[in-house]
Amino acid sequence: MKTKIIHFTNENTSKILFSSFNPNGTTNSESRRKMKEIISKAIVTELTDMQRICLTEHYLNDKKQKEIAFELGLNASTVSRHISSARRKLQNIASYYAS
Repeated sequence: MKTKIIHFTNENTSKILFSSFNPNGTTNSESRRKMKEIISKAIVTELTDMQRICLTEHYLNDKKQKEIAFELGLNASTVSRHISSARRKLQNIASYYAS
């Protein structure tokens, strides 16, 4: 599989972060900006390569887990676990900074 370099922007980071985490239901733009910055850095520094690839392919490139699995030569359940682990890790980081 040819890996595509993905640059995290305000728009695409929202797909990952705010689909599952929105502290206290707020829409404060400054809080969102800060959280996006934190999560963008965490995606690059805290996730394993496989977690980052699976997460970005699924959320930013709108690929189904089966497609990702086929491209990477993995089982779909393995891709699912990588995505779940990555989301859990990012949610833990986000909850730490949200308080």
